Amino acid sequence: MNSMTGYGLFEKRSEDFYIKVEMKSVNNRYLDINVRMPSSIMYAEESVKSFIKSKIKRGKVDVFINFEYLDSSDVKIDVDYELLNKYISISKDLQEKFGVIEDLSFSKLMEDPNIFKPQKAEFDGDYIKDELLKVVDLAAKDFVEARNIEGEKIKEDFLVKLEEIKNITDFIEKRAPITLKENEERLRERVSEYLDSSEIDEDRILTEIAIMLDKLSIDEEITRLKIHIDNFNDIIKSEGAIGRKLDFLIQEMNRESNTIGSKSNDIEITSKVVLLKSEIEKLREQAQNVE
Repeated sequence: MNSMTGYGLFEKRSEDFYIKVEMKSVNNRYLDINVRMPSSIMYAEESVKSFIKSKIKRGKVDVFINFEYLDSSDVKIDVDYELLNKYISISKDLQEKFGVIEDLSFSKLMEDPNIFKPQKAEFDGDYIKDELLKVVDLAAKDFVEARNIEGEKIKEDFLVKLEEIKNITDFIEKRAPITLKENEERLRERVSEYLDSSEIDEDRILTEIAIMLDKLSIDEEITRLKIHIDNFNDIIKSEGAIGRKLDFLIQEMNRESNTIGSKSNDIEITSKVVLLKSEIEKLREQAQNVE
């Protein structure tokens, strides 16, 4: 089981180039990958995204890639003069119309990778992309391991909360027959108050009481809740992306607890249902962190 939060980093330095890949992620309902990389290797962006998709299923993932040529002897600089002229023109317009101080300098312009694009004279794009993906792979291993470690901590927390939910459910299960018997006695007393004993049809009364008690019974809800608890335990021990499965299961657990609360008029069960819903909500909040 993996968390959706994680961090990974790997760097590679050769005689010709330096590559650094940094990855971090936060919770997200779906998989959202955002890659920031120099324009000189932008052609490899889709390959990087495809590789990450093969490793991760959920979360908002930010990938930061640094790439530099270390041997500058055969590096040429492509300048986008059209874009540069637009910058200069806009800067002059802002100065004339609004009094904005023109502070364009060569050093600042050099920071824009869209204007100045370093390229190797004999640029082997496939080779650079292969080397980049190797670094991405190693950063991703570090990243996935961090998510796995965090996922194990979440699993431990799940197990504690599930044990509490099981204990509450067991109490309700033991209390339910007592409550049902008390309801039966109250129903009999109320019938006796309104009817003369000579007019009472015992079979009819038993039938009506049975129907009413059946509506008040929470046996099915308790059974389903216990099944959901077992399923939850099984799922968190399985591999792969399980976050959406847990979301669905928690919805079902919440539905059963609501039904138990609405059916029962016993103060002890009602108070336990409040605790039960609180623990299920804690599960829901924690499940938001699971891939």
